[in-house]
Amino acid sequence: MTLSAPPVPDNDLMRYLRERGSTRNFKTDPIPDAWLEALLAAGQRAPTSSNMQVYSIVVVKDAQTKQKLAEFAGNQKHIIDSPVFLALCADLNGPALACEMHGTSFHGQTFEKGLVAAIDASLVGMTISLAAGTMGLSTVMIGAMRNKPLEVAELLGLPPRVFVVFGLCVGWPKTSPIPKPRLPMPAVVHQERYDASRLPELVEQYNRELAQYYRDQNRETPDDAWTQVISDKYSKPARQHLRQHLNTLGFGLE
Repeated sequence: MTLSAPPVPDNDLMRYLRERGSTRNFKTDPIPDAWLEALLAAGQRAPTSSNMQVYSIVVVKDAQTKQKLAEFAGNQKHIIDSPVFLALCADLNGPALACEMHGTSFHGQTFEKGLVAAIDASLVGMTISLAAGTMGLSTVMIGAMRNKPLEVAELLGLPPRVFVVFGLCVGWPKTSPIPKPRLPMPAVVHQERYDASRLPELVEQYNRELAQYYRDQNRETPDDAWTQVISDKYSKPARQHLRQHLNTLGFGLE
């Protein structure tokens, strides 16, 4: 006798993920301190490589600091409007201290160790974002913190071996975000072995779906709504200063 599969769980997190979208329009209402502490505690439960926990978070509420961060990020107004801005940092100072305490040499300034720290910070930020969504809050991630990493580090008082991987605006959304369509699953999920044979077809399908999504919101868009934008982004170098600036901040990414 063949047993039927149990139904797919339909809990708060699964429902939220189906409708998840980034928010750039926030109310000015503050987030209660207890709620923020709960979000940060949830972030600490994120996976971390070998329990290294090579990340840190700077909580920013000050209006002037958010104003400067917004300027560094290309004048993204939602950084100012959100009641809380979290700077998710890669941070190698914990391992450096551990080596000092045990009389060993610190060799953390490598590409591998820097990559692990950036992944740790990313997992923490995503965990906070998901927890916020289940609490009725909304978020948007700000990769443009890497536009001016030295200026951001100085503003936030970051010591050597710390840099902001990305920022996270957290607040109460003015309106519920409309989830943006994603690439068809077969374009990104492969069974047993990588197979890109249908990728051109699936990408063209996605171009049409994404263009319709934008037009439904009265937003101008080319017919090639995804590939045109991605082509523009990948046809020229971006943030060429970043490696040099991260080295200055104590990340010898060799």
